[in-house]
Amino acid sequence: MDHEDVWRFTVEMYGRDGVAPLFLTLQERCGLDVNMMLFMFYLGQKGRAPHSISALEMAVKDWRDKVIIPLRQTRRYLKNQSRETAQALRQKVKSDELQAERIEQHILCDAVETIEATDPLAAAHAYLSPNRFDLTQAECDDAFDQLCRLMGLR
Repeated sequence: MDHEDVWRFTVEMYGRDGVAPLFLTLQERCGLDVNMMLFMFYLGQKGRAPHSISALEMAVKDWRDKVIIPLRQTRRYLKNQSRETAQALRQKVKSDELQAERIEQHILCDAVETIEATDPLAAAHAYLSPNRFDLTQAECDDAFDQLCRLMGLR
């Protein structure tokens, strides 16, 4: 799988109007892995789906838990620090967090085993489910529909 193609897709989709705030709300509310969700959308656009979403979640779990989440927590903590030097550090941590997200995508690309997908949105819809997150089916469906609309995937 082409890491750079996945990254381009991620940057393009995440940068569309309204997408980032919705993803961040889901990340905060229920722990959604934005990278994973975007990866599911990417696979679908390529006519593929993961053989196992759970296997992908396990492949990135340690990286996310031990690298990405601590960097995110540090960046958020620094946001409210008034010192100029703390803000300079925050920018560095933000850059490191972005690099860590990119590495997570490399892990996903290397770990994924795909199958053919007839529905390009099925994998993303399966990932955003009450089985994985503390959301109702209606909340999952609403968020999914909003994401698809904002990203122009419907």
